[in-house]
Amino acid sequence: MRAFTRRKRWLELALSCLILIAAAPLCGGSVLAKEGQLGLDGNGILRNMAAQFSGAENLTGRVTVLIKQDGVSVSVTGDLKIKEWEQLRLDCQTDNPVIPTTIITDGELVAYYMPNSIKPRIAHDPSEIGFPLITDLALAAFTQLYETHDGDLLGEKEYLGRKVYMVQVRPEGSGDLLWGKAMFWVDAQSWLPLRVTNLDTPLFSIEFRATDWEEDTQGHLVNLTGEIIDRGANRAVMVFDLHRYDGGTWFPKQVSVWDNGLEITQKFSDLKFNVSLSDELFYVEEFEILRTSLAKGAAFLASRNWEAAVKEYEKIVAIDPYNIAAHSNLGYAYVGIGDEAGAIAEFEQVIMLAPDDPLGYNNLAYIYIDNGIYLDKALEMAKKAVELSPANGAFRDTLGWGYYQLGEYQEAVEELTAALELMGDTEQPWDRALVHYHLGMAYAAQNHWASAEEQLKKALDLDPSLDAAKEELKRLERQRSVDA
Repeated sequence: MRAFTRRKRWLELALSCLILIAAAPLCGGSVLAKEGQLGLDGNGILRNMAAQFSGAENLTGRVTVLIKQDGVSVSVTGDLKIKEWEQLRLDCQTDNPVIPTTIITDGELVAYYMPNSIKPRIAHDPSEIGFPLITDLALAAFTQLYETHDGDLLGEKEYLGRKVYMVQVRPEGSGDLLWGKAMFWVDAQSWLPLRVTNLDTPLFSIEFRATDWEEDTQGHLVNLTGEIIDRGANRAVMVFDLHRYDGGTWFPKQVSVWDNGLEITQKFSDLKFNVSLSDELFYVEEFEILRTSLAKGAAFLASRNWEAAVKEYEKIVAIDPYNIAAHSNLGYAYVGIGDEAGAIAEFEQVIMLAPDDPLGYNNLAYIYIDNGIYLDKALEMAKKAVELSPANGAFRDTLGWGYYQLGEYQEAVEELTAALELMGDTEQPWDRALVHYHLGMAYAAQNHWASAEEQLKKALDLDPSLDAAKEELKRLERQRSVDA
């Protein structure tokens, strides 16, 4: 079956796409706990702590990024602008042809402007290149903790020579893997977490801890060095140096990250806060075109308006040639208008862009099988798609239809029956109709007339416009008349 799907593209970007911008501003100032009382219960302390953190917004500055891997070092300096947290712009000073001169993101899409190019390259998931800003991956979750969890104050302790409150987070339920056992060591004067322990899940075991600090004459923290520890490997995976700027805003001076031999260090300077930034600085025309065309294309596919869908997805791949879902959906729309060559080209493109994705193999196999060409090759591709995604009913349908075309009717019945069981009632009715039609054809090839007729009628109940099923029913009636 031709599988219609929209999915994220795993980015295969050059070294330039490892430019990660770290920022976790902390808004200073004491906060009162529930009902105006000072936060000396667990919930109040968590609330005071959460109030120190907010997303970076309305600031400018410079950032220098040093990337090291396998003995190769790349250094890039850029001008940073952040507006309302999700909107970020970085203008780089570089002569390196693989380093973008400008990166703009709105929190959902990312545009890379390469040297000597006015058209951007588009990425679809900012987190895959370090957005949200990487210090927030470690710290910003604290901002929401008070809203989602309660805490129990277990007592007081001393850490790095400072008084801290020990607050045990109360788990929300059995599925609360991250915070369910977390213990916060919260500074009694500045309300900053100086340590977080018991961050253990089946996938990882980490710990956050401050390693050094500086205070002013009133005893308030003004600098804090911290790190994230991978407890399983007993090593730091992130180190950051936070500084309190004028107005009580905290922001990193430097952040370093290590991962499988890759080291990224970011240094910030010339920071200005509460700056008024124009919307034009973050405007990318291609973002608007993509969003509009993606919405229209999906709607046209759902209504089987193939010609209109082709126009929208052609716009998308012209702007975003690495968009796997768009190429797949364009191929699907080409099938709808009868352009088999165009569909084959698009599905081949999907396989080239995502060789480990089953979708391209399935869709190209279906085109070959439905046209009765390259059947052995098509069957191998269909098997690969099922191997990669065995619970996908559409992929099982393609494999079953391939067996049918090769004359292996019992194998076809088994796969097509499994396809219907996997698809359930959530798939589009015309897609399920096609599987019933295929199963009816397989039964008919085995001379199981009653079963074949039952499946073909089910196909027409779901999709009365399925002419192939109508013709096969007529053929069966003629055949039964001859047999009689």
